[in-house]
Amino acid sequence: MPSTIRDARASDATAIAELLGELGYPASEAAVASRLERLVIVGDRVVVAEVDREVVGLAHLHVSPTIEHERPAGRLGALVVLESHRGQGIGRQLVETLETEATARGCAVFFVTTAERRNDAHAFYESVGLERTGRRYGRTLSQ
Repeated sequence: MPSTIRDARASDATAIAELLGELGYPASEAAVASRLERLVIVGDRVVVAEVDREVVGLAHLHVSPTIEHERPAGRLGALVVLESHRGQGIGRQLVETLETEATARGCAVFFVTTAERRNDAHAFYESVGLERTGRRYGRTLSQ
C-alpha cells in the first residue's frame, strides 16, 4: 500500500515518540513536540509517512555548512519505519524525499550515520544506493 510523505506536525508527537522508541531512543510526547518545534526553528525538515492516516515512518534532514565542501552537507537523521510496515518501500520513499530536499538546498553530500550493530539498516542503506564511506566515532556526553 502506498504511503503519503508529509511534514511532521506537533499533533504527530505521540506517533513519533513510538517510532523513536522502536529506533532505540525512547522519548515522551512532550519531549518530541518540543524537539519538533526547535528543529523547525533551525531549518531542519522532519517528515512522516502515513498509511491509511496512520503515521508509520519518520525521517529527519539536517543541513549544515561544512569546512570540507563549498556547499552544505545534508545528514539523514532518525530514519525509522514501524516494524509492521517494513519491506513495503516506505523507508525508500522517506530517503528519496529527503535526498531530493538536500539536493534542492544545494548540498554537496547526503549521508547517514548508523550504529555498527544495525546490520539490517546497513543492508537497507545500500539497497537505496548509499555507499559506506567511513566510520563514526563518538561518545555520549554527560550533563
